[in-house]
Amino acid sequence: MRRVLVAEDEPGIALGLEDTLRLEGYHVEVVTTGPNASRRAREESFDLILLDVMLPGKSGFDVCRELRASGLEAPIIFLTARTQEADRVSGLDLGANDYVTKPFSPRELMARVRGLFRFVDSSRQDRRRLVEEIEAAAQVQQRLFPSAVPDIPGLDYAGCCRSAQGVSGDYFDFFKLPSGYLALLVADVCGKGMPAALVAASLHAAVRAHAPAADRNTGALIAQVNRLLFETTSLDRFVTMVYAVYDPTCRTLTWTNAGHCSPILFSNARPVARLESLLPPAGIMADVAPLQQSLHMSDGDLVFLYSDGILEACNSNDEEFGEARLLEAVQYNAHLPAADLCAAVLVSARAFARERSPADDLTLVAAKVCGTEK
Repeated sequence: MRRVLVAEDEPGIALGLEDTLRLEGYHVEVVTTGPNASRRAREESFDLILLDVMLPGKSGFDVCRELRASGLEAPIIFLTARTQEADRVSGLDLGANDYVTKPFSPRELMARVRGLFRFVDSSRQDRRRLVEEIEAAAQVQQRLFPSAVPDIPGLDYAGCCRSAQGVSGDYFDFFKLPSGYLALLVADVCGKGMPAALVAASLHAAVRAHAPAADRNTGALIAQVNRLLFETTSLDRFVTMVYAVYDPTCRTLTWTNAGHCSPILFSNARPVARLESLLPPAGIMADVAPLQQSLHMSDGDLVFLYSDGILEACNSNDEEFGEARLLEAVQYNAHLPAADLCAAVLVSARAFARERSPADDLTLVAAKVCGTEK
């Protein structure tokens, strides 16, 4: 049974509304002052609030303002003898769903109430479908992330991604190339939610399709992906990305950074180098040069890749986690296996943010050389 709160100080009108609503099958509660209307609306869950503008103690306008500021979403209909256009505009601007002037027809009012409930029900169904679609998309996206870690001699590596909105514009991947090399990827699509997730899915397909032929030519791979994104997406859907290939025989990491946060190389748990950006983000221009660089890794060396969501995680004081805290977290946990290291850094960032929900996706990949130097 739907619950209706009536805030009306004129006894005759209040009684008439109560009787009419009860005959329609609604549960009705009547209050006669503004403060009581504000209090009861926040204490209980009502499906509709009928609110007189001229209430003792606090005007209906003030009550509506307080309820909307508190996050209350229940529909509100103003009932008032004030017929000026400025009053109607003020009431609707405050968040009311309708504005009915006195004297009013009970039949017309009930028709408005029924219509409003139909609209609310339809909106809830639409939101429910949207939530279900996002959940289904998130499940599909999770299957795009690597489900297995190919065995690469002498390398311990792992990654994780925590989305801010169910589906993520961040993406990471690693897979074994036909040559036996390991491909590593971290990418961040500009924007959030479903549009960014669709671009991330396209990126997954493009990288997986072109990587075997490119082999260790990371610059050529980025150039191909850049061309595809430029031709198939709008300019506001560009992608920052780092693509790297590790040769376990020579312990060489070849990489190309296209506008992404610079991965950090640690040696003996100390930062010693950054994999700086070589190219603009992918998708901004039609063609980019196939630039790449290489570095040699030794026992215990660690390369750490991340998205800007980690750096920009904010606490309640709007203070960012930042690079200094990221470096500290990696150094403190560098002795851990790669999967545990990623988890520990993620916990540090989320603990710093405390009650604040992440505004951006959080993605980490760690790769650590282990075994005996050849």
